[in-house]
Amino acid sequence: MWGLVDENTKNLFGIKYGKFVANNDQEEQNYARAFLEIVSAESYIPDGLRAAEIETALDDLLIAHRGTNNFYSEPPLARELSRLIGDSKIPEQVNKKYVLTLVEAFLTNGHGTAWNADPIYTGLIKQFDSNQALIAILSFNDETISSSLQFKLCQSKFRELLEVLKIKITSSAVTELIKEIESFSGPLDKMKDDSRFKQKVSTLRKIVS
Repeated sequence: MWGLVDENTKNLFGIKYGKFVANNDQEEQNYARAFLEIVSAESYIPDGLRAAEIETALDDLLIAHRGTNNFYSEPPLARELSRLIGDSKIPEQVNKKYVLTLVEAFLTNGHGTAWNADPIYTGLIKQFDSNQALIAILSFNDETISSSLQFKLCQSKFRELLEVLKIKITSSAVTELIKEIESFSGPLDKMKDDSRFKQKVSTLRKIVS
């Protein structure tokens, strides 16, 4: 259907979309997005708009995940995030937040698994590219993720996460880090303070900086 819309119209909506995001005009933004959906042209949505939509979805998901009744409130928000992502590349400006949010949600809150959301998280994590996989593996150094690793359930889920991400890794240095994490005998929430891991994290962070 997009073929029925000329280049000037595409450009016009692209420009206006950027203005809508900049002016935070939510109503106009929604109208413009609805138009693109109608003409099956969501792939033309500018990164700035996609980033804004994804960031809002991530914020909503985190609020639900960290709140009460998260077992009921998380699944619809996880589905909405998955719908927004589709098969498209994550805009660079929200890439790290996207990865860390998915890791935090996947690890659970330590008290139980949101079963209807968990397969969605797993599916999105399996779509990670190698760079996103590395961010996820290094997430034990993030304060929020590290704090969650004091819980046994989160520790188990983190090890599960590593298993999912292994196939994404081609770097021998990252593979070595995964092996060291798997063999670490101390509390996982203390890994970020271990001198060996500090050095490795410092080196590998240059890859994703």
